[in-house]
Amino acid sequence: MNENKSEILLDTLESAKKYIENFCTDWVIKGTIKSNNQIRFSDSQIDINKNWDEIKLDLFLSKKRRTTEITICDLRIQTIENTLNYCEKLLNVVKKNADFRRLPEGPYKYNGKIQIYDNKVISLGEKAIDLIEESKEAALGQGAKRVAGSFYFGSSESILKTSSGLEGKYKKTNLNFRIRAFATDMYATGESISCSTHLEKEFDPKQAGDEAGKIAKMASNGKKGKPGLYNLIIYPKVCNELQAPTPALAMNIYAKKMGLSWLLGKNVGDKIASGLISAWDDGRINYGLGSSPFDDEGVPTKKTLLIDKGIMRQYYTNTSFSKKGQESTGNAGIIIPRPSNTVFSTGTHTLEELMEISEKPTLIITSTWYTRYQSYAPPAIFSSLPKDGMFLVKNRGKILEPVRELRINSNHLHMLEHVLALGKELKQVAPWLISSGKAIFAPFMLIEDIRMSTGTK
Repeated sequence: MNENKSEILLDTLESAKKYIENFCTDWVIKGTIKSNNQIRFSDSQIDINKNWDEIKLDLFLSKKRRTTEITICDLRIQTIENTLNYCEKLLNVVKKNADFRRLPEGPYKYNGKIQIYDNKVISLGEKAIDLIEESKEAALGQGAKRVAGSFYFGSSESILKTSSGLEGKYKKTNLNFRIRAFATDMYATGESISCSTHLEKEFDPKQAGDEAGKIAKMASNGKKGKPGLYNLIIYPKVCNELQAPTPALAMNIYAKKMGLSWLLGKNVGDKIASGLISAWDDGRINYGLGSSPFDDEGVPTKKTLLIDKGIMRQYYTNTSFSKKGQESTGNAGIIIPRPSNTVFSTGTHTLEELMEISEKPTLIITSTWYTRYQSYAPPAIFSSLPKDGMFLVKNRGKILEPVRELRINSNHLHMLEHVLALGKELKQVAPWLISSGKAIFAPFMLIEDIRMSTGTK
């Protein structure tokens, strides 16, 4: 990160702090510099290669429990003063925020051993194109005819100061690679992703290309599938749509308070999932796109057990939403708690073994999108459309028959309760259309009795 930019950010933060102290009783200032890169490719050719910098201040301001949040991207002194002058007037007239109680006071020590910064990402430059070419050639080598995708990478530096005396800063890098392969059959496609904060740790675009190409080739000449009940074997990135929303969204204490969680009516200690399922929010996992040493309140991040062998253990929260005597889980958003990295437990099976042990008609789902909810009310009924290769498992996995035009119809409680087995390895996946930030670590999952529907025409 450019030292001059870091100095500019710190000076600007201090200037804003002096102004804010004159009218706020509680405040948090988070200054961030980002250096972003995007390379996009289609028809096996690079069509976008750009980079840009961001510098901004994220402010939480409170005057006697009247609160506002604002982001300032124009850091000219006059602009900042005009904006804060407006905020001062606003805080004199808005209603008190019943949900905001206090900011954490610490003192805290931040563990600097978390692995989220890699100098090799900073110096990647045009070498990024070589990684894309390697991934492309791997996909074509598996039988794909063309590829498309995107590669986002970059770095950030964050500085945090609060009215309660908490201070901290950290640097972070990110890598998010996505490739989609296309076979001759226009409906035969395969997608794979690779994410990390480190270039040589759990980041492998070549392997992603190999997987995407293989799926696309295997999906050729697929036929319309038959509706009915199936066991599903879902890829890790499918967990983002079908399994992760419960620990990542429904177990947000704010979602529960607002009536937007499908766990309403469930209490800590209740069984909400198969005994095979445990899940954490882990803001300190190495190489996690959502990892950091502290949250937006300055509370140290940590590993928070949410589901323990199928049993609901707690919701993740921030300081204001913590119950009396309860500590923040290190998941602020000051107004709204936010997840960091959602991590699932693993099992003992390979993908091939999952196919072997599934005794009912079984589909492999490699990717899905257009997940739509009938309601967020329990049990959170949804439908989700598989894309890319989908395969009917025959002869215990010795034959994979490509099928199409089926839609998943289920609910989140059923999906978690009916997990039969888990893969033995975790893979980090970033949510769809998110270039960096929150992430999910998930294994392959075998899930029983999921209804698949199809169009009538």
